Amino acid sequence: MDDDPGSLKLLSEALAGQPLSLAVAIDGEMALRQIRREAPDLVLLDAMMPGLDGFEVCRRLKADPATRDVPILFTTVLADTASRVRALELGAVDYLSKPFVREELLARVRTQLAVRVAATALAAKNDELARARASLELEVARRTEQLRAANERLERELELNRAAELRVQKAQDELAHLNRVSAMSELAASIAHELNQPLAAILSNAQAAQRLLSHAPPDIAEARAALGDIVADGRRAGLVIQRMRAMLRKSELSVAAQELNELVREVVRLMASAALLAGTTVRLELAPGLPPVRGDGIQLQQVLVNLLSNALDAVARRAPDARLVVVRTLLADEGPVELSVADSGDGVPPADLERIFAPFFTTKAHGLGVGLAISRSIVEAHGGRLWAESSPGGGATFRCALPAWEGDARAR
Repeated sequence: MDDDPGSLKLLSEALAGQPLSLAVAIDGEMALRQIRREAPDLVLLDAMMPGLDGFEVCRRLKADPATRDVPILFTTVLADTASRVRALELGAVDYLSKPFVREELLARVRTQLAVRVAATALAAKNDELARARASLELEVARRTEQLRAANERLERELELNRAAELRVQKAQDELAHLNRVSAMSELAASIAHELNQPLAAILSNAQAAQRLLSHAPPDIAEARAALGDIVADGRRAGLVIQRMRAMLRKSELSVAAQELNELVREVVRLMASAALLAGTTVRLELAPGLPPVRGDGIQLQQVLVNLLSNALDAVARRAPDARLVVVRTLLADEGPVELSVADSGDGVPPADLERIFAPFFTTKAHGLGVGLAISRSIVEAHGGRLWAESSPGGGATFRCALPAWEGDARAR
């Protein structure tokens, strides 16, 4: 844009042959109209024009968002520094003094066009990157939402699983309780079975005490011993009832370290009167130095009471001098502590070695068939095993394997 025809001719001749399209304006208003109609890649602007001078045209172009990025190269006869600085402050990218040299003009035009192309390409790349970034952000947001929804579903599933586990556990607890309650028909029958021994011993000792006190003079020492046995048998009967009540209350096993040999001695002492009335010799073969076993002492004693009572019944049909029951303890090679009760009775038929542990199965004329079933359930609840064997010389042996206590059991 120049108002000097000579300058316009020189510019046109200098740019002739270049891959450029030229548009010419001879005043500022005309230049603004052409640029706003079709923005060029470069504006050559004369500072001194009639009407709107080049400085005002530059200011207006830079103030308009549609044209402020168009590079402006001033051509001017003004040589003072202030004019050049003003042009640059208004947004011009360069200036060229008149009269200009053709090579310099071409070099500056090419440089600014190259910068323009690079700037345009950079702007396009930035737009592309912005679109890619926006797309990536949308994808990240979408994936994040998917992950959040998946996490919520997983949390809901975990919560449902936890609730289901709690319901299953509660149902199992209730089922276990119902099983115990449903078994009370068997346990009620076992109460009579289990209380029969201490009650019979109490009656026998009471009658013995009466006879001892009726002597002249009364045998006070023996009567006192008989009364002591009555007290012990009464306590044993009370423990039977306590255990039944504990089962109904959903009580857990009272697990502790138990000295098996001591439990055996206590039961044999309590049943000494029953053995005496049955005319049976009870022999103890207890291994020394046994590790304690893990369990409930009352329930383990009840197992031994049942086994010993069965053994006394088994030898009842033998001659008095052949009535023998042997109670042994030992530490098995595999690790568990083993208790056995062997009798010299008629033995158990091979077909019945497992059936005798079924509820209500009995070989006795007046038996209830619950003692061995209860004993096996107690032993298995302790993590042990109870089974029967036929003895080679006759009779039967009942064996009970119990896990040893882990840890410093003797300190408990």
